[in-house]
Amino acid sequence: MEDEVCDCAIEDLLKQSFSCRDFATKKRIIETGRPIPFLTKMVKLSKNRLRHFSDSWYNTDLWLCGCKKSSSLYCWPCLLFSTERNMWTTNGVSDIASFYVLKKRHELSVNHVNSKIALLKFGNTQIEDSLSPSYKIDCEKHNEKVKANRYIVSCFIDAICYLAQQELPFRGHLENTESENRGNYLEYLHRRARYDEKLRVHLETSTLLIGTSHDIQNDLIDSISTVMINKIKEEVKQTHFVSIIEDVVVDVSGKSQLSSVLRYVTPDGSVQERFIRFSDVSQDRSAASLSVHVFNLINEFRCGEKLVAQTYDGAAVMVGEHNGLQELIRDKYETAFFVHCYAHQLNLVLRQSVECIPECKVFFETLSGFASFFSKSSKRLAAFDKLVTRRLPSVAPTIWLYAERLVEVISQLKTELINFFKSVTNDTKEWDGETRISARGYYEILQDFDFNFYLKVFSGVLPQAKELFEIMQTIGNISYCSKIVEEFQNFLTEKLNSFEEVWSESVSCSQGDEHSELLAKRPRIAVINNDQKIYYQRLYREIIDTMKGQLTNRFSEILKLKFVSLLDFGNFKHYSEMFPAAAYESLLLSYGRYFDALLLKTELSVIYSSEEFLKSNISDLLRYLITSNLNTALPEVTKLSALLLTIPTTSASVEGSFSALKRVNTYLHSTQTQERLTKLSLMTIEKRILQDLESSPNFCSSVIDIFSEKNSSVELKYKV
Repeated sequence: MEDEVCDCAIEDLLKQSFSCRDFATKKRIIETGRPIPFLTKMVKLSKNRLRHFSDSWYNTDLWLCGCKKSSSLYCWPCLLFSTERNMWTTNGVSDIASFYVLKKRHELSVNHVNSKIALLKFGNTQIEDSLSPSYKIDCEKHNEKVKANRYIVSCFIDAICYLAQQELPFRGHLENTESENRGNYLEYLHRRARYDEKLRVHLETSTLLIGTSHDIQNDLIDSISTVMINKIKEEVKQTHFVSIIEDVVVDVSGKSQLSSVLRYVTPDGSVQERFIRFSDVSQDRSAASLSVHVFNLINEFRCGEKLVAQTYDGAAVMVGEHNGLQELIRDKYETAFFVHCYAHQLNLVLRQSVECIPECKVFFETLSGFASFFSKSSKRLAAFDKLVTRRLPSVAPTIWLYAERLVEVISQLKTELINFFKSVTNDTKEWDGETRISARGYYEILQDFDFNFYLKVFSGVLPQAKELFEIMQTIGNISYCSKIVEEFQNFLTEKLNSFEEVWSESVSCSQGDEHSELLAKRPRIAVINNDQKIYYQRLYREIIDTMKGQLTNRFSEILKLKFVSLLDFGNFKHYSEMFPAAAYESLLLSYGRYFDALLLKTELSVIYSSEEFLKSNISDLLRYLITSNLNTALPEVTKLSALLLTIPTTSASVEGSFSALKRVNTYLHSTQTQERLTKLSLMTIEKRILQDLESSPNFCSSVIDIFSEKNSSVELKYKV
């Protein structure tokens, strides 16, 4: 549906010809450049073979342009300057079968050549102005002013980049000259002005380009982000494959934010995970709603034909719609297989899946409260340390830390916790009222039937899920991973028969009289009848079935990734004697469209028989192929290496701790305001890109050029 919306320059030019417009409008159209959308509907069945449009045509023929609405190709120079009407300037070319013939014929036309010349010479006709002495003087004065303004803006850019990379807040409560602390942004500029005469004079005298202007700050932040996004787009353009990683995180205001990450391999062989943006999905996390965000991302970065994997965490999609989102994406991009991402902790995914059950959500919120009780006070923690040598893990305001560990620790230290909370509740000399009231509440919770029931349920599952996750992090054998997933599924099935055991232990924990004197004035638990037992039995089954369903959804296509073993270095010697036909066929079945099958088989046979290609991991192999220029001799193996590194299945493909999801989580730990989340997230999370861009001599100029389009009142454009 999104392909029907266009509003491109071609539509506009077909309505009103280029020659009918004023010079400024013509200049703007040419500077904006030719539209080069990916034409998804430009497909034709020819000789039992489906032929698709390729965006590489735009790179081969720089005069080509396209319109999504008509799904046709046009000639950009002829649209602008042609004196003749033909298919390249009216209806466009949509027939792939005859595209090359029509293209060649058009390139040979005199009118096409003249149009290309006219496009290249556009603007040179304004010579009469440049010959005027007064114009030259005015131009020189204007350019001097522009140079001064651009220098000042570069100082602002430097301040913004520094604060964003250091994750420092920009503003103070008062930003006037009398304030002792005007905020980091202004303090940075005024400190620099001590050694920069131009900046000092500007800050003291300027009334137009004011450093304190929040609008200017925000426009500059947007402009810097645009330059960064353009850098990422350029990287995506040069890569063969792309994966999309979507996660839902909660910001400080409690809103659900969808974080979007692209993963790909750059031409130098390095794996990149690039954070793109946050999108507020608090109101709607249905499959249809989230698919809009995913499709917008794909269209913006023109990576639909390169999309080889999609992955989401357990909270991204509302319960019951996980498969729906996968199918919506796969319906349009058939090679976008759903995979379990190495960065998605399985125990967390299972926890998120059951939080759709209100009772479970309350349990995990209560669980986090225990750790919060201790992390807020070093005195409480020190007192508890006298009773036990093992501390409770602290809980961050975000939802993904230590869930299974809290279950495990509280289950193991329950008696010590009860004794501690009891002593705090009775000690009026040592503890304040707030602490004693909280301690009494947690004391009651630890003997509450509901809490003990859920503690027993999850302490029997989450630690095992953690072990499974850790195994999958280190093993690249998909068949083995599939086997241990199946074993865990069987483990959960067996758990369905353990209700009576969980039930009796929960009743025992909540009805014991060891500490009854503190709660004598009110019963800890009402008498549980058979109807209530049936209710808990149904709830128990719902919890286990929900986790089993999440596992099924997450790993249903894992066997389609058997081809990962094609580059299992430990089996190269065996492969040299017996070619891995099953893994090879698995690759062709899933991603055959990207490879020359026969050439790939030959190249694999070559690397299997030579110790030269035995490396410690796929990353090392790819880098070796590129740095030694063997990628030209082994193009299909090079492409296969890039594919395996792009699919975020196991940490075997991860270099160090470069995961974008880790950077997103770290950012949210320290983020204090909604403004920073929405406007500075890209600059902070992707600070490495920003640092690389800053080292480029054209960085500030690129930012200022974009900024100048937002602020026409400031003279920032040179005259020629």
